[in-house]
Amino acid sequence: MNRTTATTAIASATALLALAACGDASPRAATPAAAAPSLPAGFVTKGAATGTNVAAAKASAQVGQELVIVGRIGGSEDPFVAGRAVFTIVDPALKSCADGSDPDHCTTPWDYCCEDRESLKRSTATIEITDAAGKPLALAVRGMQGLDPLATIAVTGTVTERNAAGLLVVRAKRIEVR
Repeated sequence: MNRTTATTAIASATALLALAACGDASPRAATPAAAAPSLPAGFVTKGAATGTNVAAAKASAQVGQELVIVGRIGGSEDPFVAGRAVFTIVDPALKSCADGSDPDHCTTPWDYCCEDRESLKRSTATIEITDAAGKPLALAVRGMQGLDPLATIAVTGTVTERNAAGLLVVRAKRIEVR
């Protein structure tokens, strides 16, 4: 077999394989590319972010109550739960390390390490974004649509947990980022 004949044979075999693959007459749905997980459209908006501050909400909120709670994302070195749409906010009256006279002295100013731990405990709430069944979305929300450490936000939602130890959990229905 000479070179031209070998090349023709390979080209013919390739063409036959391609035709055989295309010859399947069964209908196939186009497989859409998997979209990156994200928050529902319009869930996070920009605005004035006004409402009741975290400390006031913790003093009076009851389970089942609808409210608008305002705080800054933070309260720990990583205020976002890994792989879940859950994070903590801190009362805007507390000062983060970024609010001091030397904002560059701390690499994680959103952890509020300059604040007294008891003050921080009284001024922190947990925010969760859930599915229809009430389970937190399996979604890392840090950096999505302005949800960053120290961002001031107003969360419209329902109190789902509150206890004497200082826990306050709000299931978000909508978030406004200042």
